[in-house]
Amino acid sequence: MQKGRLTTNGVWKMRKRAVFFPHILGWVLYISYELSLVEITVGLSATVIHYSVYYLLNIALFYFNAHVILDFSFFRTSRPYIFACLLILAEIFCYLIFKLFLDALISGKEFTLTWDVNHQRLWITNIWREIFFIGFSTAYWSLLYMIRFKERNHAMETDRLKALANTLELENRFIAAENAYLQNQISPHLLFNSLSFIYNAVHKLSDKAGKGVMLLADIMRYSLVSSQDNRMVALKQEIEQLEKLIEISRLRFGEELHIQFKRQGARRDIRIPPLILITLIENMIKHGDLGDPDRPALIRLQRKDQTLLFTTWNAKRGSDFHPKNGMGLQNMEKRLNNFYQDRFSLMILNGETDFKVTLSLPL
Repeated sequence: MQKGRLTTNGVWKMRKRAVFFPHILGWVLYISYELSLVEITVGLSATVIHYSVYYLLNIALFYFNAHVILDFSFFRTSRPYIFACLLILAEIFCYLIFKLFLDALISGKEFTLTWDVNHQRLWITNIWREIFFIGFSTAYWSLLYMIRFKERNHAMETDRLKALANTLELENRFIAAENAYLQNQISPHLLFNSLSFIYNAVHKLSDKAGKGVMLLADIMRYSLVSSQDNRMVALKQEIEQLEKLIEISRLRFGEELHIQFKRQGARRDIRIPPLILITLIENMIKHGDLGDPDRPALIRLQRKDQTLLFTTWNAKRGSDFHPKNGMGLQNMEKRLNNFYQDRFSLMILNGETDFKVTLSLPL
């Protein structure tokens, strides 16, 4: 930890040195040039303290104008040019008064603001000198502004390129997934062709077996087509597939299958995500005890205002040969989250002897 702090302090000192060194060097070169020029032309007539005080005052004016007046006017106000002009005029007046007072204090003369022949040259010299450093400061501020603007544009362009790269990466992933999906279409089509062959082979021998094959092919085709994208399907289509699944189960179990399907409310204009209701019925048939006529499995579909309620109830088997990993219900819940976010409700009551699911979807 101590080593980390020393490293951080070292970096901060390097940055501080990198910022201040060019400024100090620049002022040293400028002051040396100006004093050398004055010495060659008219000769130096003031003390070192006198020049030091005046140059410190001008340097303070330089940075005050750039980092206070201009920064405030252009970054904190709605009318930067008007505020900048007014504040610079006020700055010139205040600086002039302070400079005249300082001149009088250093020379030992009486401080006065009289505009006469004796003071005109002093006033004009101070005003010109002040405007010179303010102009110099404005050029320095403009350069800093251009550098900031360039860095900000560079950062925005970098962010834009990163976002574009992420978008391209997502598009590439989507294309790869789509290609994999298209490659996998061989398997379902092979299944449909095989089912058609089986139907042609068995329907002459058994109408029951042939009907079961065709119902299964219809359900498989619906599952394949409806899962190709995230579109919604008409509730009528989902109910038709649900009834086909129940009919296949009746063909399989005969009189040993007892299911009651109750529907209530208008359903013509309702659209829902595909393969949601079928998943619940498939889970019920796979794991439920549907052979007791006194305790038949219940399916209830009803519309209440702007809500669709779907409820299933079934007795549980004493022993179940099918593994219970819950993947079907988990995947269904993930799909519901993708479609409805937090606007749906899924309640699962897993009792000792029965199993109940209540699904509520907004319309």
